[in-house]
Amino acid sequence: MRGISRRESLLILLKGASRSEEALLKMMERKNCYYQEFIKNITPEDVLPGAMKLLMEIRLGGFKSALASASKNAKDVILNLKIDWLFDAVSDGYSVDQQKPAPDLFLHAANQLGLPPEWCVVFEDAQAGVEAARSGCFRSVGLGPKERVGKAEVIYPNLENVRLRDILNSLGVT
Repeated sequence: MRGISRRESLLILLKGASRSEEALLKMMERKNCYYQEFIKNITPEDVLPGAMKLLMEIRLGGFKSALASASKNAKDVILNLKIDWLFDAVSDGYSVDQQKPAPDLFLHAANQLGLPPEWCVVFEDAQAGVEAARSGCFRSVGLGPKERVGKAEVIYPNLENVRLRDILNSLGVT
């Protein structure tokens, strides 16, 4: 259920089964309580392999960075991972009304950075996010299998051993 909202995820899991709004809200709250308990226990050791090194290269290279996540828990996650200082801005599930595949979340992040979309690169591991990046005129790097992120301009299986210079070269940025 990568890159989609809590509500959209739940509706997919329900496979069309009808539930009252009250029941949907209770299920979403229950799921979120489980997730909040989980993220209380994450630490810097849980940062994905290669992510910290790449974020450091971005910071040391003088580039701005933002986290744009549909999650309403995004700020807590980066605080617990102790990587919040690597982001100049955070756009999360509270920031916009329209979530991915609409480009609003990325547009909000770019606006916080004071940059036009065409100057920004979105890293995405979900099809909805790649679609959002493309529709918002952002450059895109897909992370994961081609079946999931195949419309991204550049694709890596993960961030392990991915360097900033390789990304810039792949995107034709010098």
